[in-house]
This record gives sequence, C-alpha cells and structure tokens, in this order.
Amino acid sequence: MRQYCETVSQYGDVPLPTNIKPRHVTIILNPAAKKRKAKKLFQNYCEPLLHLAGISVTIIETQSENHARKIIMDIDTPTDAIIVAGGDGTLSDVLTGLVRKYDSDLNSVKQCPIGILPLGQTNKIAKSLYHEYDNLSNVKQMIEATMAVINEQYKMMDMIEVKPIEDNSEEPVKSIYAMGSIEWGAWKDANTIANKYWYWGPLRKYAAYVFNGYKENLNQYCNAILKYTLPCEGCSRCTQKNSLLSGYSNSNTRWWHVFIPKNTATRSSIDYSKIINEECDIVHELCMSASELHIETSNINKTQGVSSPSSLKIKIGPKGIDYLSFVTEGWKQENSNKSLCEQVVEAKNIKLTPQKVDEKCSLYIDNEEYELKPVEINLLSQAVKVFCSHMNS
Repeated sequence: MRQYCETVSQYGDVPLPTNIKPRHVTIILNPAAKKRKAKKLFQNYCEPLLHLAGISVTIIETQSENHARKIIMDIDTPTDAIIVAGGDGTLSDVLTGLVRKYDSDLNSVKQCPIGILPLGQTNKIAKSLYHEYDNLSNVKQMIEATMAVINEQYKMMDMIEVKPIEDNSEEPVKSIYAMGSIEWGAWKDANTIANKYWYWGPLRKYAAYVFNGYKENLNQYCNAILKYTLPCEGCSRCTQKNSLLSGYSNSNTRWWHVFIPKNTATRSSIDYSKIINEECDIVHELCMSASELHIETSNINKTQGVSSPSSLKIKIGPKGIDYLSFVTEGWKQENSNKSLCEQVVEAKNIKLTPQKVDEKCSLYIDNEEYELKPVEINLLSQAVKVFCSHMNS
C-alpha cells in the first residue's frame, strides 16, 4: 500500500493546466456489503489512493435495497465516472438506474465509464477484471481496481436486460439490467438461505443442503420452456434491431455532457447492413426439466477469447438427483466453487417461461433475489465502458 501511495502521489503532484478541470468521480458505496465491512475497507485501501491522485471524490452511501437506482436517476452533479463500491447486486442497481435515466438510450449509457471496486460478498465481474493473488487477494484486487480508475484504462463489456413478461399488467414492469448471471435452482435456493442456520457456525452452508435436500421433484425443480436465438457477430438484422432499441436521448438531462465533446461516438468501420446471416433471429425451442439453471454472460468467463462473439451461456443442471446426490454435490460446490450444470447452450436472446411458478422459488439476477416469473433476457453486446487493469484492457 505504501508503494502504491508513493507512486500515485507523484501523479497527483503534477500541476494541472488552468483550462482543464480536475477529474471527478462519484462513488456509490454500499456500507452493508461485505458483512458491513465495505466502508472500512474502502476508506483503508481505495479512498487514500484516489485523493493522492488529485481526483475529486463524492461519496454517496446507499441506505436501503435498490437505493442505488434512485441515486443514479436523481443525480445531477457533473462527474467523469461512476464507481461502484460494493458487490454484483450494487452494480446491477447502478446499471438499472443508469439505463432508466436515459430511457434505454444505450449510446448515452456508453458515455459514462463505470468503475467496480470488489467490496461485496460476490464479485464475479470484478474477479474477471483483475488478477488472482495467493495471499491478501481481496485487498490486492481492491487496490488494482482503484489503480485502474486512476490510470483511466477501460474496455467495453456486455450487459443483459431482464424484462418480465406480464400480459395483464396495468402498469408495465420495468426491466432489470446486470452484467453477470441469472440463476434458478434447488442448490441456489439452499445456498441463499444458509444464514438461517447461523447456529451451525462455519458449517451453516453444509447444513443448508442437509435440511433442504428433501424437496420434492428435485429433477423437475426447473421445469420451463426456453426459446432462444443463436449468437451473432453482427449482421443486417442485428444492426436494424439495435438501432430501434437505442431509443432516444434527452440532451437536457445529460449530466456529464459538460465534459464530453460533441459527436464523440465512434462509428464502426464494418458495414453490417451488407452482412447477411440467415440464422440470426431464428427461434429455437428447448424444453427443460432439471435441478438447476444458470444463464451467464461472457463477462465472467476469463477463458473466452477476445475474438469470440458475445453470447449468453445457458447452463442446465444434472438430472437423476436424489437426496444423497443433492447433499454431496452441494458440498463439492462449496469446496471447488464450480458450477453444477452440465449441458451448455449458447444464445443471444432468451425467453424463459416456467411451466409452474412456485412461490418458494426465486430468480436471482447477479445474486439479487426476484420473484420467479416469465422473462425475456436480451444480450446487449459491448454496452458498458468499464475500468480494468492494463492486462485486461
């Protein structure tokens, strides 16, 4: 930490020309994250580096669940970046607030860089951006994430839109946006309620599998119809559809337009209108009956090549699960942190229709719990500008 402080202070001591405004970042801090340790960790390892770098910092703490959405939608202070100090759930809230603020105008969303400080209980996106260390991995990743913001290195990443399907809704339900995964299943539900068994101490997660393995129809826990389209690198159909999804922008509400030059949007040199892909937008149907379902973005897959097209990976859990298998595989997951899903299908857009909606079942979007209901899941490729380390830029 001392070494980083000495390096950053040299950068911060450089005089700033009078015609250039100091950099300003807005921190959305979730003090309840990391078992209420997030604020202290931020103050010890992230905030000092930002100040030494000469960056103006505004810190806004969330007060309740989904408060980050309201903060972003109401914010009117000019800023150069939004930094999420929390976990994947806080990041999802910030993205949801950002897209809603601009009425789904993705071009405006792309203009605002997002920083991710891994201060949550789950940090799948942050872990994909930064190195893994043998010791003090969490602390070193916090410092690396802060240095990425200071060095202004970023890359474009995918985002997913989760839109509830409701036929008889008087008021349309708004979409949720995220960058990681959507989960539904018996193991996920058991893992989520593990804190209920707090009296088991460090064995509470194992106890959750023991006491929740008696559920009926484990092999049909996720009984649904999946309709999906295959991934596409870009074609005339994609270009036309994305232009319609971009919506419109209200230039009067852009709170960062004061520091972004006009007409900065870069245009691709590829003319997608001349590319024909007959497979694009053809709907495929999959009837599934399994114990677990995960839908993940390419963001959390480090092994995927840079040239690979963006996609959503549909991971379907194993079949033939009984009580003993449920407990055994759950324990293995806690030790290895590997997915229990076996079958994998790649897709671009998905329509998930559960055949039977159980009130005890939930849908988890970036580890945040939502009511299980039919949803449309759309991949928004390269839609978010995210700060990252030099090796991942």
